[in-house]
Amino acid sequence: MYGFLIVITGGIIAALSYNPSRIIQYILSGGIFLSAGFAFITAVKSKNSGSLLKYHQLQGAGMVAYALAILVFGPTFEKFITVTMAFLLYFGITEVIFGFQLMEFKTKTSIPIITLRMITGFFMAVGAVVILATAFSDKNMSLLFSGILIALSGTNFILFANASRKLVSPG
Repeated sequence: MYGFLIVITGGIIAALSYNPSRIIQYILSGGIFLSAGFAFITAVKSKNSGSLLKYHQLQGAGMVAYALAILVFGPTFEKFITVTMAFLLYFGITEVIFGFQLMEFKTKTSIPIITLRMITGFFMAVGAVVILATAFSDKNMSLLFSGILIALSGTNFILFANASRKLVSPG
C-alpha cells in the first residue's frame, strides 16, 4: 500500500513540476507521512523475518524524517530540492544495503531480485545527484526528475512486494 501512495505522490509532483507552488510541499509531506504509516504497519506484519522488519522500519523512519524535513525546511525551492535529494540518496543507499541483507537469508532468494533492488538503489543515488545538478540550470526539470524518482521508488516497493512475501512464507 505504501508503494502505491509513493507512486501517486511522485506523480503529483511530476505533474505540478511546471507550475510549482507551496502545494507541492504539503502534498509531498502528507503522502509521505501516510506512506510511512503503512511502512510501519508492514514492519509489524513482517515480524517473522528480522531483515524485512528492519527494512520496513528503516524505510518508515526515513519517510517520517523526510516528510518532517519537507515541512520544516522545504519552503524555498533550494531547500526543497536539497532535502529531496538527500531522501533519494538515503533511499538508494538503503536499497543497496537491503540487497546485501537479502543475500544472508537462509531461504532461496532470487539473484535477479537482489540485483534489481541494488541497481534501483544505485540509480536512486545517482538520480539524487542529477536532481541537484539540474536544480542550478532548470528548476522545473529538477522537480520533474524528483517526482519521477519518487514514483520509481514507490514502483520498486510494489514490484518487489510479492518477493518479500515469499521470503517470509514457508516453502
